[in-house]
Amino acid sequence: MPNYDFKQLSPHDFEQLTRDLIQARDGIILESFKSGRDLGIDFRHSHATGNVIVQCKHYAGTGLSGLMSSLKQESVKAAKLKATRYILITSVGLTPSNKAEIQILFGTMLVTGDILGTDDLNNLLGLYSAVEQQHYKLWLSSRVVLDRVIHNASLTQSEFDVWRVNRDIHRYVRSAAYPRAITMLDSDHVVIISGAPGVGKTSLAKMLLYTYLERGYEAISILSDFQSGRERYQPGKNQIFYFDDFIGATFLGERASAFTRNEDRAILDFIEMVKTSPTARLVMTTREHILRQAVATSEKLKHSTIIDSRCVVAIGDYSQDQRAEILYNHVYFSDLPEDYRIALLTDRFYKEIVRHKKFNPRLIDWLSTFQRLKKIPAEEYQSFVRDLLADPAEIWRHAYEQQISDAARSVLLALYSYKGKCAPSALKRAFRELHGLRAQRYGFKTEASDLRRALGELNGAFIRPGDQIEVIDPSVLDMLNAVVRQDTGNALDMIEGAASFEQARHIWAFSLANGSNDVLNHLSYEPVRVAAAFERLLTVPRKISMGDCIAYFDDSPELRVATLIQATEKLQSDQLRQLTVSAVETLLTTWESDPFEIDEGTGILLTVDVSPLVFPAPNDTVRARIVRALVKEASTGCRSDQLRELVLAIEPKDLNDEINSGLAIAAEVYLEQIFSDDLYQCNYVSSYDALEEDLLTITKGTNFNVDDEINTIHQAKSEFLGHQEAHADHEYEAWKEQRHEIRDGDQALDDLFDSLR
Repeated sequence: MPNYDFKQLSPHDFEQLTRDLIQARDGIILESFKSGRDLGIDFRHSHATGNVIVQCKHYAGTGLSGLMSSLKQESVKAAKLKATRYILITSVGLTPSNKAEIQILFGTMLVTGDILGTDDLNNLLGLYSAVEQQHYKLWLSSRVVLDRVIHNASLTQSEFDVWRVNRDIHRYVRSAAYPRAITMLDSDHVVIISGAPGVGKTSLAKMLLYTYLERGYEAISILSDFQSGRERYQPGKNQIFYFDDFIGATFLGERASAFTRNEDRAILDFIEMVKTSPTARLVMTTREHILRQAVATSEKLKHSTIIDSRCVVAIGDYSQDQRAEILYNHVYFSDLPEDYRIALLTDRFYKEIVRHKKFNPRLIDWLSTFQRLKKIPAEEYQSFVRDLLADPAEIWRHAYEQQISDAARSVLLALYSYKGKCAPSALKRAFRELHGLRAQRYGFKTEASDLRRALGELNGAFIRPGDQIEVIDPSVLDMLNAVVRQDTGNALDMIEGAASFEQARHIWAFSLANGSNDVLNHLSYEPVRVAAAFERLLTVPRKISMGDCIAYFDDSPELRVATLIQATEKLQSDQLRQLTVSAVETLLTTWESDPFEIDEGTGILLTVDVSPLVFPAPNDTVRARIVRALVKEASTGCRSDQLRELVLAIEPKDLNDEINSGLAIAAEVYLEQIFSDDLYQCNYVSSYDALEEDLLTITKGTNFNVDDEINTIHQAKSEFLGHQEAHADHEYEAWKEQRHEIRDGDQALDDLFDSLR
């Protein structure tokens, strides 16, 4: 038998649950009425011989004393109803003596068998499991489900906070997007949740993930790229992969111009892998305009069916009733003091919110969180909410500029330079550098406790702590984008105050994004300071010893030099030019003794080749040195895609006996030592095709005969297709929302919010 305490249900949810249980138990249809204002009737069943009246009392918080006090008044109302049968349902646990005491209050109209407490409700839920399944908040937030979900999500606790989702289930309202998304996951195995900012994409994704965890799936959070997902994929095992903001939404200048390192192909390959697996599922989120931009940018995405995998979440997916439930749930389960709740109810102000054209769940979360409102007097609450609805962007801007300390602003800017998320240790270093610079530049005092106090100030309002500290919502980054674009000095502050090259690169990339011309212009006015900052950051260490292995952090030397070349071209600075020339020479010298990534080296080759910068040695000599280093590194072994890109980058003018010999050795090493591993890792159709494409490109540049390898790929692909065709189709569950209310829209709104009084 279930063992719920029903505290996770609001009064509205509790009423709906008890209605469905009584209808299932007694085989009747109940009419719904106003909550507590129509002579104490919550539900009624009318028939020829009289009326059955149902009254619900959700007193899980105050318990028996609160219930008995209320029932003394309720018994007076009940006596006037002259019902043939009266049913009393409560979330309070009742003993036989408690029921006898209640029966005495109501007299003969109420028999003890129609007095249902916590144990009785749990008994009915055990008998009518369909009702239990329909009321997802009840069972999804139960301890049994929580334990099962924690077990299945144990490997991703830092990225998917099970406790937070479990805590927030009672506020969640299923829109029309939920059954669409579940159907797509069950049938196609992949769903891309897209939509406008604040519409509820991440909430929907986490509810889907939580639901699949309850079904026994293991959760795998993909943090940066699909390669990590491929490494964790296990054929035959129930796994659900989760990639939040999988294209990227903030620093558009860095990603929107073109995909690099075959990212678009990696996306499509991973999607196909999941689609053809009977046991894998994939949930991704992105903003709709970013997805459209990516498809327009990439030929591979443009000619794919990726758009068909998306489930667009729109405000239109929320009916008026669902909007009202979102607001009601957030307020009921919030820490809003009574005077703020009264302000919400005064003149039925909630109707204005529910019907506003800019209504979205993110705004509702904001206006129901007291920590964000405590500096707004209750008498100004309505005006403040109206301003939020008129201009949602001001949600964060007002608090950022007027309500937090200089130290807190330094924390947010440091976190912003890491694209909104980084390890606590990285944030500590970044804060120390940036906060000290800003304090000196703008003349405010600092104390040893600044970081600790700032984190406490921002926690729950702007950021969420954990193994990774991150902004609490993507709209915080939207606000900071606007701040940096308007107050462009922040960009130079973050570059000069960076603790890692990665931070400066992110800010530089942002200066190149659409709409950031003022930021770029500001940097161009300060070339000496920009050059000094990059010169310092070029030599920042990027690796640390961890016992038997080396851990890498921060940007590679190749990415640092490529960024520097780009900055030099844009800013037209003599200081930067001298620094860049020196950095290229240092990099080439380093390559003579240290290993490096072929694809990043190829990027340097292409960058130098088209750069208008003039190096001390002729550019063609610099190019020849790069090609020679790349071929030498490739001859020690590299992936097929790296060798393919190198072959494509080499031009006829680069070829000589040394280069030809080196390419031949690289191809031979690949075929003998690496090809079989690459083939073994192919687990979807497009990966076989990609490997074949790589080999055909490699053979054009090396004249190697790869016919045997191509035949091996074809045989393996044929066997793979045979296995895929043998998989049976999977049935999917149909999710339907059932409503039985007989109330008009306005009255339903009033009835719902009256229970907040």
